[in-house]
Amino acid sequence: MSSRPRLAAITSGTLLLMAGCPSRPATAVSDLELHRRAIVIDTHSDCTQRIAYDGIDFATAQPDMQVDLPKMRAGGLDAQFFSIFVGPWRTGPEGYYAEALKQFDAVHAMIRANPDTIAWARTAADVRANAERKRISALFGVEGGHALLPGGETEMLEHLRTFHARGARYLTLTWSIASPLGGSSGDDSDGRGLTDVGRRIIDEMERLGMMVDVSHVSDPLFWDVIRYARKPVIASHSSARELANVPRNMSDAMLRAVARNGGAVCVNYGSAFLDQDFYAREQAVWARVRGLGLPPRELWRTVREETARLPPVPLARLVDHIDHVAKVAGIDHVCLGSDFDGVPATPAGLEDTSKLPALTAELRRRGYGPADVEKILGGNVLRVLAANEPPAKSRR
Repeated sequence: MSSRPRLAAITSGTLLLMAGCPSRPATAVSDLELHRRAIVIDTHSDCTQRIAYDGIDFATAQPDMQVDLPKMRAGGLDAQFFSIFVGPWRTGPEGYYAEALKQFDAVHAMIRANPDTIAWARTAADVRANAERKRISALFGVEGGHALLPGGETEMLEHLRTFHARGARYLTLTWSIASPLGGSSGDDSDGRGLTDVGRRIIDEMERLGMMVDVSHVSDPLFWDVIRYARKPVIASHSSARELANVPRNMSDAMLRAVARNGGAVCVNYGSAFLDQDFYAREQAVWARVRGLGLPPRELWRTVREETARLPPVPLARLVDHIDHVAKVAGIDHVCLGSDFDGVPATPAGLEDTSKLPALTAELRRRGYGPADVEKILGGNVLRVLAANEPPAKSRR
């Protein structure tokens, strides 16, 4: 038997290193029962673009998508942050804000069309109330500060307020390109930190009650934000850099900093963010396919087909990342941000949202107790969301 230490929950918020898997009492709740009673939250999915631009019926099964309402129901997902992402290939900066509003409108129309299944949530309390009513909560996150364009500081602040009114509860400061707020981990701006406009945007986000999202940001921007932010931040879809040295992932120093800030890191399910070898192979696929000059939709389909032929990453590797974040940052600072429908490949056994109970089963197998599983599945996100909300009397 391996003597590798495992994390086992003894009491809520307390971890003990133990060898092997602890035995369970005969009266312990089953894995599926625990999964169903928890509030399960995914902080990032790119299914929005299919809803907005392809006109798919999100209430019916979509075989080529990782997220839809039937899969959410089957997987016990209680709350989904729909990513509002404007691809720079779709429009120039003059059209970013308008395109973002189109995506908000499309998801809101889907919510109105399915009132018995999904409901808009503005607060952590709304998420809990919707779960009691057996409704999936729909929340929004804007992926990339470039969506605040066009305009100067005044216009961007007005755009931010509109995003908040439409339901945005986080803003990812950059995507894979720099934004007026700072540098990105995905281009040659990776040495750039927080700008003056970025500080004003963070000030307004904290006033409104929007979480600052540090996924995709450059390392200097991350550290500037940690020093500047007064409320807990979130990394909506980033894994552990110690296990997969990918710029989008969080280093151990970053994990500890997020913990000191009171925030949370939501582990990305993308195979390339979980496994260094898979990342190298996937990057080679992207380089080869980009050379074909395909339009964006065909490029994406081809990359998905080619990465599906690569040796798959096991589900256990995803839980390795959860383990690592829990060990370094603490059990109160780890959460789930799938990046479903935004990554070409995910671990074997977690191909789509319907398979989420398998993740809970693997957490239990690793020795996590019920209270800590509930924190990982969604409780930590609710805490950070609530911590960012303004006092009730000041909400608009």
